[in-house]
Amino acid sequence: MAAESAERAPLESLPWWRRLALAATLFLVTGVYGLIQPYLAPFLLGSGLDRFQINLIGGLSSLLAVAIQPAFGKLSDKLDARRPLMVVAAVSGALAYHAFPQVRGTLGFLALTVVGANGIQYLNTTGGVLIGRLATRSGSGSAYARYRVWGSVGYVALTLLAGRLLPEGAAASREGIAPVFAVGVPAVLVGIALLSLAIPDRKATVATAGSAPAASGDPAHLNRFLLAYFLYQLALYGASANLPLYLAEVLHATKRDLGTFFAAGVVCEVLVMTQVGRWTDRHGRKPALMLAFLLMPIRLLCYIPARGAWAATAVQALHGINFGIVGAVAVTVVNDLAEEKSRGAAQSRLAATGGLALALGQWVCGAILRISGFPAMFASMSAVGALGALLLWRGFAESHPELRARPHDGT
Repeated sequence: MAAESAERAPLESLPWWRRLALAATLFLVTGVYGLIQPYLAPFLLGSGLDRFQINLIGGLSSLLAVAIQPAFGKLSDKLDARRPLMVVAAVSGALAYHAFPQVRGTLGFLALTVVGANGIQYLNTTGGVLIGRLATRSGSGSAYARYRVWGSVGYVALTLLAGRLLPEGAAASREGIAPVFAVGVPAVLVGIALLSLAIPDRKATVATAGSAPAASGDPAHLNRFLLAYFLYQLALYGASANLPLYLAEVLHATKRDLGTFFAAGVVCEVLVMTQVGRWTDRHGRKPALMLAFLLMPIRLLCYIPARGAWAATAVQALHGINFGIVGAVAVTVVNDLAEEKSRGAAQSRLAATGGLALALGQWVCGAILRISGFPAMFASMSAVGALGALLLWRGFAESHPELRARPHDGT
């Protein structure tokens, strides 16, 4: 009990209103994805773009994140402050998405997506840095998960709210979905900008009481993890980016079906995330990651025989195990391995790796869809995900600072 109290002290010693502001910020940062993920591809489809163009926009935007996110991370480390960049990222993202209903061409959507998506990506990455500065290394898993779970709650709340407020009808409807981008997303991002003025932003020069052993400082170890993570992200999110199209075109889902579909996985995610951080602090990061990496290829194959939106929704519920684990534990692994003074840059490398994986995944999936269709896409990405699981098993050792000395099979 004493150890647990010591682990919680850096966060719990903050004024209640700063802790509330941090939880509310994560609620909105992840919640905004609940407005974008289900409705962006159908909106672009309703605007006259085809599958390949939609994947091209998403892929190019993610590829540019490889250059943009590390630059943001290094700048925040140099300034030793995240709040000013959060305000800039949130306001620029709000303006970009507000302009979506005024655009129809591919280049216009690409430019706005680059600005908006990279702003939100920085906000998402910053959450791990902020909490990493306030948590001990040995308790960083439970600390991050305890606050990050509010982001999952925000995702469910906002995506279900949008699904209920939007008019019923076909999913691929530009006019019906336009309010999400004209009003919903900008309002959430402006809220984040205001909240960011109140969140705790501890400096790197401030020591964390009761800290565990220092970071391993092994770049090769981090690189091996990032390689497995790259393949996992390429497979999962290359396919996931096309799930709204699969629902709209193949399963004939409505706009409300889209909200329910994506919320199902996040409800499960909330349940997993409330437990996984504490579990990995006690038993290690690698066992939990292996479960997520092994489950994901099986899940992708299960979409193929789905015969209706509700059957696909049942499969999507497994995403809660995937992201409930990887979404929390990957950030914790980087905090385990990163030096204090370069944590922002290290978390930005994680974001850039995910961005590159998503870019290539969307391009590959777009090409497969053009040639062979959705079943071939799901099967191909399942094979890529299985390779990622093999690399994680064989190439990644435990990163928990107090468990590193234990031997691990396959490493």
